[in-house]
Amino acid sequence: MNKFNVFINKILILFIICVTITGCGKEENILFEIPFELRFDIPAGLNPFDKHFFLVRNVQTNIKELRNQFQIDENQPLIIRPASAVLSSTFQDNTYEFLAEIEISLFEDDPDQDIEAFLTENVPVNAGRNVVVVPFETDLSKYIDDQAVNFKISLRLRSTTPSFIESIIEMNFTAE
Repeated sequence: MNKFNVFINKILILFIICVTITGCGKEENILFEIPFELRFDIPAGLNPFDKHFFLVRNVQTNIKELRNQFQIDENQPLIIRPASAVLSSTFQDNTYEFLAEIEISLFEDDPDQDIEAFLTENVPVNAGRNVVVVPFETDLSKYIDDQAVNFKISLRLRSTTPSFIESIIEMNFTAE
């Protein structure tokens, strides 16, 4: 091995050590999480050629209580981002194999003036009874930093819904 190769190897090892020690991700300063649970029913026989919407209005945020619990001043501005969401069937024999896409958005007064929070465009054909919905990196403090929030759940189907399905979406948002 010549001296140049030894030098390059040393530089490469030093670089790997520096990256490992310092890390390459941004530091997140999460103050607290805001959990939500949305319950809604998907009727049997929905047409797969239409997009279907379910509105869940006036869901309590408990933002004041969370600020008090974590000792965050009410005047301190927060950045609130979607963190996680899972659509689940309440009964084990119901699955979401008929589902092609799910979107969860927030709105103030008009459901047509919504902002996306979560989206899974290609739900797996063998989805089972739980579907993970992917979060966007969007600041939603305008919608959530209040006492109540409105959600719009949009479903695009790959086939007709086989039966009535009681559904739950469990979501978390982070406050930074």
